[in-house]
Amino acid sequence: MENRFEFDGGEVRALLDESHAARERLMTEAQRLIAAGIDLAADPGQWDGEVNHPGTGAPPGLWLMNDHGVYLRSNARKREAGSVAYAAGFRSGVQVGDEPMREFLDGAQLAPVQAGDTLVVTVTEQKLRLSLRRPG
Repeated sequence: MENRFEFDGGEVRALLDESHAARERLMTEAQRLIAAGIDLAADPGQWDGEVNHPGTGAPPGLWLMNDHGVYLRSNARKREAGSVAYAAGFRSGVQVGDEPMREFLDGAQLAPVQAGDTLVVTVTEQKLRLSLRRPG
């Protein structure tokens, strides 16, 4: 199943600026496991569940989340509590989808986003696709 989410470019740009300005950035759980040397494709029984990694050191970027609507937030460790960009039509306290999602979007890929643009994120079970719609 494919889901399509649209985000205001100005809000995305502000979150990117917040992430770039941060002294410390948090990793998603997948980033943390990879940084600790765990093969995500391996049988889960091959490791003991302990991860010896602090979970910081991520590059600048945003997290795509769906636990309270669908939104983007910066990965800055210290950030304003309400500093998020909701997808158009998905601003609510309800989880969207079967399971909570926290996917990392690399800030370098989002660098072209400007105020006035619309960032379109298309999500399937296998991949995430980013596209940009400019006015005019």
